[in-house]
Amino acid sequence: MLEGLLSSGAGALYDVMVRSGPVPLDDPRADSPEMRELFDQGFVRRDYRGDPVIAPMEPVRAVDHAILGAQQRLLEQQRQIMTARQQLDMLQAVYRSAYGGGGDAAVEVLTDPQRIGSLSLELCLSAKDEFLAFTTRHFKRKPDANTVMALPDAVTERGVRLRNVYERAALEFDGAKDVVDASIAAGWEMRVAPELPMKMVIADRHSALVPLDPSGMEGAVFVRSPTVVAALRMLFELVWSQSVHVGDTAGKPRHGLTAAQAKVLDLLATGMTDSAIARHLDVSERTVRRHVQSLLEALQADNRVAAVYAATRLGWLG
Repeated sequence: MLEGLLSSGAGALYDVMVRSGPVPLDDPRADSPEMRELFDQGFVRRDYRGDPVIAPMEPVRAVDHAILGAQQRLLEQQRQIMTARQQLDMLQAVYRSAYGGGGDAAVEVLTDPQRIGSLSLELCLSAKDEFLAFTTRHFKRKPDANTVMALPDAVTERGVRLRNVYERAALEFDGAKDVVDASIAAGWEMRVAPELPMKMVIADRHSALVPLDPSGMEGAVFVRSPTVVAALRMLFELVWSQSVHVGDTAGKPRHGLTAAQAKVLDLLATGMTDSAIARHLDVSERTVRRHVQSLLEALQADNRVAAVYAATRLGWLG
């Protein structure tokens, strides 16, 4: 009875209980493995009305509960199988790359820092339509304006669109404004996000370079798989759509705000502190606080979080 839901011993015990009635708690069967299985599967319950006994659950309720549990286990097993297959595909690609996959491998693991750095530039130079990048706070040394990736005229003249999302913390150091200005001068569109999961560069729809760890110190994965590159592009576009402009498109007067107030609002939306905003805009913290107070009044907000929410709802963010 109930084959597939219960073991033969547990099924036989449940059948006896349904036909003959509850089992007293002092009955030897009350502490048997079969009874414990019935408890685990929801086929019996303790009943303390009168003399304590273990009573069978109504068969339709017990079987429905057991079937639902079996379905959930099957779904979890299916999920685990799909995850295992995805991991297998990735490991297989990595294995082929490391042990004879050749230069055409869909995924190639790189550990030479020099090779990784040169490949990042090569990808940028190879882009025909668009080059995308994430920049995080993980630096070997603090960046300066001289580290900005500038492209030869041959690249910029063919109309390659350059887009970069900076993690907020990557712009909270002294001199960050110079880096942003130099990037924009080199042709980059710049935005800021509160956090980024990793560094990343993507060339068109054919290649991407992703670090093996957040800092990029442990190596990188060079991806040529169209499916994986497409997934990484979707991640970039999602982050880009939710990020805040910085640079020449940020801070333009809008909705009655001055250019300075608009710049502060844009940076406020990334979660920057007053001191970080002041360093980035090369003004005093007192000036930043004055602009923040004006924004709170203009947006009729009690705090910064409410101000950013209101500005987003009203379309005031750049």
